Amino acid sequence: MDYIEDRLEISDLTSHYSFYVDTFQTDKIMELWTEDSIFDESRVGTGCHNGAPAIRVFFEAIETKVTHQAHLTSNQFVQEIDGKSAKGIVFAVVEAVTTAGNMRAVVYYADDYVKQDGRWRFKSRVIHPLMPFDTGAFEKAK
Repeated sequence: MDYIEDRLEISDLTSHYSFYVDTFQTDKIMELWTEDSIFDESRVGTGCHNGAPAIRVFFEAIETKVTHQAHLTSNQFVQEIDGKSAKGIVFAVVEAVTTAGNMRAVVYYADDYVKQDGRWRFKSRVIHPLMPFDTGAFEKAK
C-alpha cells in the first residue's frame, strides 16, 4: 500500500508544481522543494538554480516577465520508489505569454524526489527539450 500512496503523492507534487507556477504562487511553489534542491533549466537556456533561495529568485523573475502560462503535463512515470526517495519523468507542453511575445516548449522533466517531514518534495528537477524552441521571448521580457 505504501508504494501506491507514495506514487499518488508524487503525482500530486508534480500537479501542484504546474498549478502553482501557472498561477504565480511562488510561496506555494517553494513548499515543494528541499532547501538544497536543484532546478536545472540550462538545456533550455534559462540557467541552473542551486538551492531554494536561487529557485525562489528564478520564480519571482517569472512573475515579472510572464503574464500568462500553462503547463500541460502527461506521460508521468515514477520509478525506484524506496519510501524515502524516487525518480520520475513528466512530459509537458508549456505555453507562455511574456511581456516580449509568446513562447512554447515541449519538454520532459527528469525528477529526483525525497520524502521529508512526511511529504514528497523535489530534490532536483532537470528540464530536457523534446522539440527545438526559442527562449528569446523570455530573455527579452522585462
